[in-house]
Amino acid sequence: MSALQIVGVHGIRQGSGATTTGLSSRWQTSIDGALAAVSPAAPGVAVTVPSYQAVFPRTPTRFIRLGGPEAGSPSQDGPVGEEEEAFILEALAAYAPSAVEDASPGAGLTLGENPLTPRIVRRIQAVDRKVGRGVTSRLLWLVREAYTYLRHEETAYAVRAEVARVLAATGARLVIAHSLGSVVVYDLLSRGEAPGVTRLVTCGSPLSWLAGRKGIHSEGEPLAVPAGVEWTNLYASKDFVTGCAGLSRLATGITDIEVNNGGFPSSHDVHRYLDKPDLAALILKSCTA
Repeated sequence: MSALQIVGVHGIRQGSGATTTGLSSRWQTSIDGALAAVSPAAPGVAVTVPSYQAVFPRTPTRFIRLGGPEAGSPSQDGPVGEEEEAFILEALAAYAPSAVEDASPGAGLTLGENPLTPRIVRRIQAVDRKVGRGVTSRLLWLVREAYTYLRHEETAYAVRAEVARVLAATGARLVIAHSLGSVVVYDLLSRGEAPGVTRLVTCGSPLSWLAGRKGIHSEGEPLAVPAGVEWTNLYASKDFVTGCAGLSRLATGITDIEVNNGGFPSSHDVHRYLDKPDLAALILKSCTA
């Protein structure tokens, strides 16, 4: 029996040196370990994780440090424009809708060398007061890369093309997508650019954001489960990237599975999701389908 082909779609911060070979090897190790723990006689699987770093621009946010140079190395980011500012503010508001910003004179103006606007800094501080200091700084990595994907069609097209190429080459019918990768795959499926996929597993998905779905989804409408695709979503209750919630409330046909990955940011780590027995069970189901 030939090995089950799985295509993984990675999220952000893989680094410019990340390769398809390296990513695939690391995902393969985690998935093999999970399968062995559930069933020592589990059939073999072959995992391919295409790297899209070559077509994705350099991560916009390398350093997020408020308070000036004494807080650490200065940022080398470009300035945030009006459209991106609006995107960031809406995305952060989705994580903590009741967060109250400090509107007093001078509040939130400790930008130091950062390109972030005063409104973004005030929103960061408000959300941090609600969900925990430093959480929002980490979320900004994802928010800014999501903006790059959703607002720059040339970039999005190149990323989708690379994933579609590997899907066609491997013949994989099962896709496991982590973090921003779930946005990429949802976009791919919605456009009919992955016709062979019949099973989708999303992990740590930010698709619940209102802002994050713009550009690939009609605002105010539920997520659409692609016809013929069985969609399971794994989320950790302390994974702030997911809003600490699943996706089934947004669409009929998505099965949510809550897992325990520990505290944030480890709760969002892809390998914390890949080593779960629930994921191994889903893979074994695909092997026998």
